Amino acid sequence: MLNRVFIVDCDVISRGLLYEIISGIGFSVITLVSGQETLDRLKRERPVTIIIDDSPGEYSGIRLVEKIRAFDKKVKIILMGSEPGKPGAGSKFEELRISLYLKKDFQNSDTVSAIFSVLREDVQSLNVSGKKWGRILVVDDEKIIRRTVSSQLFQSGFDVECAESGEECIEKIKNQSFDIVLLDITMEGMDGLLTLKKIKEIRPDLKVVMATGIRDEKVLDEALKLGASDYLMKPFNFNGLEALLLALRLNDLKIKVK
Repeated sequence: MLNRVFIVDCDVISRGLLYEIISGIGFSVITLVSGQETLDRLKRERPVTIIIDDSPGEYSGIRLVEKIRAFDKKVKIILMGSEPGKPGAGSKFEELRISLYLKKDFQNSDTVSAIFSVLREDVQSLNVSGKKWGRILVVDDEKIIRRTVSSQLFQSGFDVECAESGEECIEKIKNQSFDIVLLDITMEGMDGLLTLKKIKEIRPDLKVVMATGIRDEKVLDEALKLGASDYLMKPFNFNGLEALLLALRLNDLKIKVK
């Protein structure tokens, strides 16, 4: 099936997290427990990408990739494990045409972004607007930024609400439920840091990502001390923004998978 991804991992938590990440952007996902099951499945159908846990064994990791490459030279393969920089790995990965070897760290936004980089061409053709990764409140006093960011996040599978000020943000927080707030630091009226402080007084568990066009280490340190989960510089790299928001959501997804 076109746009199908295989996930091969004996660990149920890892399979669950990868399933949430990849199905959440519109792919049809098949989770597989073993390499032998994977080889049997490949006799019947071809995915666009296979993500494989790099564990030892005859039908795991590199050994499984070698078996797949014996009859399929084109399918994209991502290997995930604990030693992405191990000696001699580069030449072996090149020989086996492994697209990426990633450290198995699902809370690292770079990991999520790297997976997207391999899937990106296929993602462009998918309709992901029906997939909901959670509710995001975008808070910015510039209308064009609110429109651009909300449109991009909606296409990435988020349910998006906007607020044009800190005051409006606080009212929405009091009356609605959100998973993440993307909050501009510099706004007219109530500034971002004061807004963050009030958000944490109302919803201490709510994740907040600060956005700023000026790198001021003191201000950013203060934001982290007040409870911000992270911060991003403007103008946004939307791939990076998307990856960061997904990484923040993985803590909640991990609880659900367990």
